[in-house]
Amino acid sequence: MENNEHLRIDPTVAYDVVELPSRGIMYPSGVKSVKVAYLTASDENILSSPNLVAKGDVITELLNRKILTKELPVDEITIEDKQAILIFLRTTAFGPELKVKLKDPKTDELFDHEINLGELNYKEFNLVEDSNKEYPYFMEKSKVDVTFKFLTEKEEKEIEDLSKSWNGLGVAPTVTKRLEKLIKSIKGNNDMMAIRNFVETLPIVDSQNFRKYVKENKPGVDLTQKVIAPSGELVTFNVDFGVEFFRPFYGL
Repeated sequence: MENNEHLRIDPTVAYDVVELPSRGIMYPSGVKSVKVAYLTASDENILSSPNLVAKGDVITELLNRKILTKELPVDEITIEDKQAILIFLRTTAFGPELKVKLKDPKTDELFDHEINLGELNYKEFNLVEDSNKEYPYFMEKSKVDVTFKFLTEKEEKEIEDLSKSWNGLGVAPTVTKRLEKLIKSIKGNNDMMAIRNFVETLPIVDSQNFRKYVKENKPGVDLTQKVIAPSGELVTFNVDFGVEFFRPFYGL
C-alpha cells in the first residue's frame, strides 16, 4: 500500500482552495486547484528575513510554506498560477486594496490610484486541444498548420538560463529555442529535427504573430487595468508584482 503521509494536511492549519488560472493544462498531474494556508504571525520570520529578501528568495520560501497541495511542486508551478496564489495570500492577509502610482500621459505627473485585487478575474480560455493535448495554429505567411503546447515553468526557466549563460557570439537564440519548445508538430510531423529546421527558416511575421497568439491565449489572471487620469486621459496598465505589491509582506 502506498504511503501518502507526506500528502496529508495538518488538520489544525487554516487554509482555503485556490483555483488555478492554468486549469491544470500545463501539469502532468492535471491539478486544477491547490490548498493554500493563510498567512500567520509566524510567517513574518520569513517575510522579514534580510538574507531571504537580499537573495530574492522570499516568495519561493513563502510558497513552499503556504501551498499545502504537495502533488504539485512549487518549482513547477507556472508564473501565472503563482500570481493567483500571491493575490490570494495578499488579499486574505492585508485586504484587497493595492495603491499604485501612475503617470498621467498628458502632464507626465504622477497620480495615486487604488486597485481592488478582489475584482481581478481569470482570463477566458477558449482553445480546444486535440487528442495529443495540443492546440492548433495556422501560420498565415507560411501557409502551414502547426500544433503547440504552452511552456511549463521548467521550460521557461531553461530559456531564462540560456539567456544568462550564453557564451556564443552575438545574442542568445532565445526566440528560436522558445519556438522549438512551443511547436509540437508541423503538418502532423512531430520530428524534432523537422521542427528545428522549420523554426530556423520561419518568416519573422509568422514568428511574431504566433508568439503573440500564445501569449494572449495563455491562461492566467487578467491583470489589465484602465483608469482615467486627472487630465481626463485614459491610462491602461497591468498590475505589477513589484515592491508596492509585496510591501505589506516585507513590513515596509
